[in-house]
Amino acid sequence: MAKNTRHRLPSCLAVERGHLTIAGQDALALVAEHGSPLFVFSERRVAENAAGFLRAARGGHPRAAVYFASKACSNLHILRIIRGEGLGIEVNSGGELWKALTVGFAPGEIVFNGVAKSVEELSEAITRGIKAINVDSAFELQRIADVARGLGRRATVALRLVPGIGGGATAGIQTGNASSKFGMTAPELQAALAIARANPQALDVAGMHLHIGSQVTEAEDFAASVAFTARMSREIGAALGAGLRHLNLGGGYPVDYAHLDSGDNRGSSDTLRGFAARDAAAPMVGTVAAQAARELGAETEILFEPGRALVADAAVLLSQVENMRLRGDMPWLYLDAGYNLLIDSAAVRWYYHMVNAGRMDEAADRAYRVVGPLCDSADCFFDVEGEYLWKALSPRLATLPPETREELRAAIIRLPETRTLPAATAPGDLIALLDTGAYALGEMFQYCGRLRAKAVMTDRHGGVTVLRERDRPADLIGPAEEMLLRAATGA
Repeated sequence: MAKNTRHRLPSCLAVERGHLTIAGQDALALVAEHGSPLFVFSERRVAENAAGFLRAARGGHPRAAVYFASKACSNLHILRIIRGEGLGIEVNSGGELWKALTVGFAPGEIVFNGVAKSVEELSEAITRGIKAINVDSAFELQRIADVARGLGRRATVALRLVPGIGGGATAGIQTGNASSKFGMTAPELQAALAIARANPQALDVAGMHLHIGSQVTEAEDFAASVAFTARMSREIGAALGAGLRHLNLGGGYPVDYAHLDSGDNRGSSDTLRGFAARDAAAPMVGTVAAQAARELGAETEILFEPGRALVADAAVLLSQVENMRLRGDMPWLYLDAGYNLLIDSAAVRWYYHMVNAGRMDEAADRAYRVVGPLCDSADCFFDVEGEYLWKALSPRLATLPPETREELRAAIIRLPETRTLPAATAPGDLIALLDTGAYALGEMFQYCGRLRAKAVMTDRHGGVTVLRERDRPADLIGPAEEMLLRAATGA
């Protein structure tokens, strides 16, 4: 038997009559009306996160601005909430730029990131006159100069640098070192500065940008990024003969995905360390902003680009148990949601805490292996690749001290092998995966002919708004296949 585990729920979640509720809406009732699997967002939680982050940033620095990293959730309803709280927006493609403009963000409220911006995307951004294009390479800066000259415009840009700071829960989301694909190292920066000096009519170097990673749990990493920014902004200003008007410190502020009380016996504490956050995002950004005011000066505008921190804990994914079996003494649960809806669970072995939405008053006291519905052995909520690798390596590491072996094991096996849920959990029950508001809606796909999930939002007036409908079977085919189908059926 697994130890009984208590759950610390996000503020938009509660328990009423043994059922999980999202902003007062019963999870089981929502699925009865809208079907499973189902994403459920809380409008109030998104708004609170956005307002709290902006308030904390401005509390630390008088000229702080917050630009929501829209890749985290670019649903138009969510973007409208973010805009309503006074935030700007960071986009990463022409499509995200179109969405931002569609919901009413002014060009001066938009910054454009990306490592491979096309000429068409740059033309649109320059023509619109957005606040800044964050430039990722010397080649791109020359491309921007050429496009701007052809348009008869002057492009406002910020130079993205590599600070050499490796923040982030996994290697796949660390963006602040030279082994990642992002930003300019020192030699490339010198080439970019030469391009800027040679093209003053086409380029307005207004700022500097960096981003060290996502789910950065150590405040020291952010402190190091401010110190790096202070040093490099002075160097860039001196090289160009003019000070920079804004300094963009990026995002990466964490969410507590682990949801275990401090008094619990964290048998998998090493495994979950990267998914737990001791400090909430808002206090962390307040501290960083205050440091920025001291080291960068209160007169220079400071930009932040949070994504995950504003939307992750504002949503749950509700998924029905469709099947159950025993492998020896171990029960396995088969959900109707897999990595087709939460690709990060497989791609970067991300942890999403689970609770039984209809048995919240029952002790979570039994260990289960939990998997999804896809015809793929990787479709599971444990680290199948890490477990196989550890099994192969473990005999060779037998002579190592136990503490060293445990550290290696936690580094190799990224996820808990089991999840603790009530012993009565059975097919037909509803499992809630917490903190699924970041990235999931944009990353869903139709592998194995699975329909992308419906998403709804509990609004501030006690109602429910549909964010996106569930796919129809017809959505599984594109125009070319539809033509073939019509030809075959004579329709």
